Amino acid sequence: MQISSTDRAILATVQENSRISNRELAARVGLAESTTHERVRRLVEAGVISRFTADIDPAALGRPMQALIAVQLRPQSAEVVTKFLDAVVDDPCVLDATVLSGETDVLIRVAVASSEALRTFAWQKITSVPSVRSIQTHIVYEHRRGSTVTTADPSD
Repeated sequence: MQISSTDRAILATVQENSRISNRELAARVGLAESTTHERVRRLVEAGVISRFTADIDPAALGRPMQALIAVQLRPQSAEVVTKFLDAVVDDPCVLDATVLSGETDVLIRVAVASSEALRTFAWQKITSVPSVRSIQTHIVYEHRRGSTVTTADPSD
């Protein structure tokens, strides 16, 4: 799918606020409402926009502590990684999990109520998976989110 500069403006605006009304979006990008609605529909159908979501502060829900847990798995295989992810990502404290190359196979970002809750998750949930070789836990002091994807033209 060809992404125009107008599509990029739509994407940047929707990333900033996915609840923006079509009327407001059309005004910001300088298009008619019907055209804007059609372009958003097309971006969704093409998979460029995969979902609309809310950014929720875990601390507001009683989970003020965040950590990154680096996990090494053995043996290394797609099946082992899939089984590991299936075993841990459905836990409510998991914000996201990323499969990596290098020494760390999976990086898990969690939000928990306390250091005790973090220890319980790490020791009881993660290390209970037989393929886990080692874990390394890093406390997050501050987390800032940029835009999820740059909307700049990659040819610039």
